[in-house]
Amino acid sequence: TNGPNDGGVYCLAVSGTNIFAGAVYGVYLSTNNGTNWTQVNNGLTGNYFYTLAVIGDNIFTGTFGGGVFLSTNNGTNWSPVDSGLTSTNILSLAVSGTDIFAGTTGGVFLSTNNGTNWTPVDSGVTSTYILSLAANGTNIYAGTYDGVFLSTNNGTNWTQVNNGLTN
Repeated sequence: TNGPNDGGVYCLAVSGTNIFAGAVYGVYLSTNNGTNWTQVNNGLTGNYFYTLAVIGDNIFTGTFGGGVFLSTNNGTNWSPVDSGLTSTNILSLAVSGTDIFAGTTGGVFLSTNNGTNWTPVDSGVTSTYILSLAANGTNIYAGTYDGVFLSTNNGTNWTQVNNGLTN
């Protein structure tokens, strides 16, 4: 009851000993395993923080309508990092090495420079509404309304991998 209870927690991420929670109206930080939470929203805009991702000391969050934001100081301050995104409705983020992928309502995007620039990488994906992303080594998976897609070349090409999945 002393934490992110503003309409639901959509995502969690861990950075060192810190836990971040994305909720409807912002991002929360706990430094004591969830006993206490503090809202860390300085610089954030938008609502519905659906996704969080961590690369080293960099914390990323995506919001529905506000794009992607980066914090380099454990959430004390956030800056928008969405140059090249044609959709600011961010539903998912996934990290592969030092690359970060964004699943949006307008396709999949890749940043190789901590979100400074984004490039569309969704050739072969038949749905632009990317509900979820996951990375496993060099394999990147995208969950859509049309099923699951796999990229083995950093998002350059995607193949549908739906054998065994039903409607």
